Amino acid sequence: MKILLLNFLVILILLTITLGCGSNPKLYRSGDKERVFIGELSDIQFEELTQILEAATSSKMKDTIIIKYDYNNEICWNRLDYQKKSYINEIITQRQQQIQYVLDSRLDVSVFNFREPGDNINKIKRWDDSILLDTDSQLFNLLFNQRSQCGNSMLILPDKRFILIRSDSHNEVMNLTQRIADNPIRIQNP
Repeated sequence: MKILLLNFLVILILLTITLGCGSNPKLYRSGDKERVFIGELSDIQFEELTQILEAATSSKMKDTIIIKYDYNNEICWNRLDYQKKSYINEIITQRQQQIQYVLDSRLDVSVFNFREPGDNINKIKRWDDSILLDTDSQLFNLLFNQRSQCGNSMLILPDKRFILIRSDSHNEVMNLTQRIADNPIRIQNP
């Protein structure tokens, strides 16, 4: 009996260490220093990005690009999976209307929603047919390989400067204005 209990404790400790030291995506909060990052894409990165986006959508890019990227196995919206189908569909409709509003009011902006391939995704992301699948993980490898819970978003300006918002669950990136993009000093850099 003691051997069985000892084996159980060893397995429990190993499991705790394994799960505790795993590479879970970080959840960034509003005041976190590393949540917002600004930088600049190289010419090669920008060209590869436009090729990926044009191939995925069969459309020409406008001068400013907004991308929301969600990950498989994230748990950001899992609580809503227990809601009624009508409620989840209402949230999806609201998100799509938010994107349409940005497209209608900011004519030089292209907006994209992508997600990582996989079957462990919540209903809000799985049922939204406007979200494109990054089937070959090209966007993941190019721009979004640092996982964050609730996904990441990026605003890319015509001069290849970008603002990356980690854990952007509510598409805050779409609320950035030209004034903020021109004065990134207000945004903390890691």
